[in-house]
Amino acid sequence: MATTDRQATTLALAHALSAAERGLAVIPLSRTKLPALRSPHRDDPSPTTCHGECGHFGHGVYDAATDPHRIRELFAATPWATGYGIACGLHPHHLIGIDLDTKSGTDSSAALRELALRHLFTIPETVVVLTPSGGRHLWLTGPPDVVVPNSASRLAPGIDIRGAGGYLVGPGSLTDHGVYGTAPGTAHL
Repeated sequence: MATTDRQATTLALAHALSAAERGLAVIPLSRTKLPALRSPHRDDPSPTTCHGECGHFGHGVYDAATDPHRIRELFAATPWATGYGIACGLHPHHLIGIDLDTKSGTDSSAALRELALRHLFTIPETVVVLTPSGGRHLWLTGPPDVVVPNSASRLAPGIDIRGAGGYLVGPGSLTDHGVYGTAPGTAHL
């Protein structure tokens, strides 16, 4: 492993532990933004619905943890991880991510503002994560008694929702396309 990858792994672990201190459950990610651990059931002849009950790592967002010891174990099992994902929909924050994409050629920010006006919804000041492609992730706290599902371009072109069973790439993560980072003035929110 190259020195820069070891440094990226060390930084990803540090950022993941910092997020966990704030009550956000995390998993290690590869440079492709996918969970760094493959399913232990990938070679099983019949599909399984195991969400970690087998006791092995490799269940994606179901491996997400806030416990520093468990997070260190996950990263020790994935020395190639250069990022971390933050699980959405979990207690205590019930995080919902609004992913405003730039790849579709549409103005997803304008579409979100229009949706907010149409439905009388105020977009609150919140953490904003800037993506390497020029997109943005808005972090919102969801209601504890409502399961918000994941969706892609369902609300409007270029607007994806990350909810229960999904995750957001955490700020400080290094991917094949660059580094994710918080927008100036939003990290404290």
